[in-house]
Amino acid sequence: MTMQRARRLASTAVVAVLAVTGLAACQQSPDVAAYVGGGTITEDRVQDIYDQVRDELTAAREQAQQQKGASAEPLPPLTMPIKQQDVLNTLLTVDVLRKSAKEHNLQAADSPTVEQVAQARNYSPQWEYTKLYTETYRLRTALQGAVKPATLTDADLRDVHSRLVKGGIADPSTTFEQFKNTLSPENKSLLETYAAMRGELTKIVADEKVKLNPRYGNQEVVLLSAQGSDGKDVPLIVLPFAGDDESGDPYVTDVSAVADVA
Repeated sequence: MTMQRARRLASTAVVAVLAVTGLAACQQSPDVAAYVGGGTITEDRVQDIYDQVRDELTAAREQAQQQKGASAEPLPPLTMPIKQQDVLNTLLTVDVLRKSAKEHNLQAADSPTVEQVAQARNYSPQWEYTKLYTETYRLRTALQGAVKPATLTDADLRDVHSRLVKGGIADPSTTFEQFKNTLSPENKSLLETYAAMRGELTKIVADEKVKLNPRYGNQEVVLLSAQGSDGKDVPLIVLPFAGDDESGDPYVTDVSAVADVA
């Protein structure tokens, strides 16, 4: 398979994969969104960032309605560009990437700017969420040049191939061997770099003993993605926040606020 240039692999900072998780039989702490190392990300922290976006968009919508006049048709209901799950995902990602950058003695890259990200995502540059989201881009960019590319296994490539097919980017008739043999050096290099980055960050996540409040669902960072024909990102290299529990369960039912993270 030859990837179309318009669909070249493109790195993305953060994409939250949000699986709805029931709260039945779960008595999670009401004030903690996630437990990270020796601290916590509180529900209030997540809600404050979310509320800033909601309140500013609500005010802008009300102002637009007033300008149209009382007799004008009402504007459609507000559609939020983010969810609380996205906020938590970004806070988790910033924390992990900061620790990785510190280990490499790196500063975040100078670009992209908050304004550039805001324009690309249709966000406000004034939102704290936009600033945190931009920081994940800058940190990942800095780390990209610091990690030593990993050797890709067939398992790595099969996973990428499967994701490309499921995402509608690769032709379903394209076999794994065809994909493997026609992978361009540029795309292979990107995969090797981000596979290595995933390996480093996985160790940090394990050390941090990340545990999640179940109401936020599954959380993972997409380090590398490909753009589909519909313009949406298809995750290729991902890092799950799976916690350190032997059962693999990243959720907690009782956590106490120790200190605020991010």
